Amino acid sequence: MARTKLPARPAPPRTSYPARVYAGLALAAALALGGSASFFESESLYQRQYRDPYLIAQQFPRLEGVRTAVPESAVMGYLTDTSPGSTVFEAMYGSARYVLAPRLVRLDTNAAWVLGNFTRPADFAALARRNGLRLERDFGNGVLLFRKEGTR
Repeated sequence: MARTKLPARPAPPRTSYPARVYAGLALAAALALGGSASFFESESLYQRQYRDPYLIAQQFPRLEGVRTAVPESAVMGYLTDTSPGSTVFEAMYGSARYVLAPRLVRLDTNAAWVLGNFTRPADFAALARRNGLRLERDFGNGVLLFRKEGTR
């Protein structure tokens, strides 16, 4: 069966726009570039003034004892004195999860290991007993490691 060759399609006609359209596009591009540069400058200034507003970098040395004491494969609970949903809670919980990764940190006390992350002193032994835990180690600065009663 012989193939028939299809005729080539004609090229579409070239469209020309008025000069004001090109000027408008150039102005929009210039404004976008200027806005990007202005945003970059203001964001750079903000980052220089407020390098770490949630103190994430300080959590690495603060939680180092927990990192060395708990196996990387552990699933940990979390106990704190901050109000769930508050900015302080979210910053502390989020930074603890970040620093302790690959360990998983859950919002409960039903794990063999439980991180205590507190903002003020308290009777931590009594708090542990109320939650079925025992105080394994107090690392200072509000960081404690609890174990579920009956686990080694």
